[in-house]
Amino acid sequence: MQTQKETIIPELLSLNDLALFYGLNPKTILRERWEQKKILQRKGTYKGKDGKRKTVNPHNTSGFGFTTPAVLNGRKVQYRKEDVEKWISNNLEDLSPEEKISKVS
Repeated sequence: MQTQKETIIPELLSLNDLALFYGLNPKTILRERWEQKKILQRKGTYKGKDGKRKTVNPHNTSGFGFTTPAVLNGRKVQYRKEDVEKWISNNLEDLSPEEKISKVS
């Protein structure tokens, strides 16, 4: 008999699941995917909401949405659990709060 309720994480994670289980922001992932798409299309500019031409400046090319391949299920963007955990383990810094402050300073 179990006293604790176990959380079962599905094998394919939607953007909302990534926010719920891992704390990754879905809007950031979508922005990184959009930037990657424009770079792969070799489009250096795009038309902004104000109608002016703007250049694509990637914010973070080592971010989750930029580096991790997605699984498209219809129009739904999903990620494999093993890819998510591998990216987190590769990009996680094992620093204490004091070390983080001294690194920034």
